[in-house]
Amino acid sequence: MLPVHRALSLLIFLLTVAPARAPLLAQGLRYDYTQRDPLAEVAGDGWLKPADELHPARFRTAAGAGIGAYAAAGVGLYAIWYRNYELEPFHFFNDWPEWEQMDKAGHAFTAYFFSRTAFAGLRWAGLKRPAARYTALGVANLLQATIETMDGFSSKWGFSVGDMGSNLAGSLLFTVQDIAWQEQRILMKVSNDFRPIPDVPVGQGGTGNLGYVVRTRFGENIFERYLKDYNAQTIWLSANPAAFFPGSRLPQWLNVAVGYGVEDVYGAYNNTWRQDGTGYVYRDGDRHRQLFLSPDVYLSRIPTRKRWVRLVLGILDFVKVPAPALEYSRGDFTFHWLM
Repeated sequence: MLPVHRALSLLIFLLTVAPARAPLLAQGLRYDYTQRDPLAEVAGDGWLKPADELHPARFRTAAGAGIGAYAAAGVGLYAIWYRNYELEPFHFFNDWPEWEQMDKAGHAFTAYFFSRTAFAGLRWAGLKRPAARYTALGVANLLQATIETMDGFSSKWGFSVGDMGSNLAGSLLFTVQDIAWQEQRILMKVSNDFRPIPDVPVGQGGTGNLGYVVRTRFGENIFERYLKDYNAQTIWLSANPAAFFPGSRLPQWLNVAVGYGVEDVYGAYNNTWRQDGTGYVYRDGDRHRQLFLSPDVYLSRIPTRKRWVRLVLGILDFVKVPAPALEYSRGDFTFHWLM
């Protein structure tokens, strides 16, 4: 069975190379991504073609899908984050120093993703650009504020002004770009190396194990660890040079990405925990931040004549495509052949 990251890489390869091979690339097709329907000249009519004016049935479909996703996410987050902690009266909590700010990058990414997704659905339903833009801004911050409100009643956390600021920053990254350029020249993306749970003895005689704290704080299943394990996660800003230099011959799908990550971070402030009544510390002084530079692919700008292909690629646009990367951390550079 293929590892998850290799399977994802294969899926992206099949979806990008197959639709975009010789005929389209040889013709040098360059679409105008500021338009509601960039494929208007090459794709026929159909259900996926964006409506030119408000389409009530489509609007209800988009709203229903959003509400359904909102409800499912709320139930899922409760199961993953909140069910094991008692409720308290609403309170605030300053968590800015925690997790080397990796959680704040995650909040910004999530708000950006919500904004872009909501905007796409509203434009498909026929809303004019300003209405779709500001509705998406409101939707993203409403969704994130719901999470913060749940935090505010949890004994483990509290309402975080820092989180709300990060949410606003991520959603405004989308909004400001749409105001300035009518397109997204800089994407926010995420990657995860899906590393196994570490089996590392800790303490005198190896009486403790790092895997215990990873399972306790980051979870055991792939969904929990994708959200919680900041060591395995990187948040990226992925810029499209061709959009900034429209007269160049650069491919419209080629991006350059800068990533932010952390390593050896197993607790909010330090790497300490108690296991079976005994206290343990793991490489507490080795916690560090990482910066990355890597090529990337703007998946939904791969040339295609099929709207369904562009839809699938657009959904996958939140994923940083595996590629070589240069890392800077602790004062040194490290090269990764594939990250």
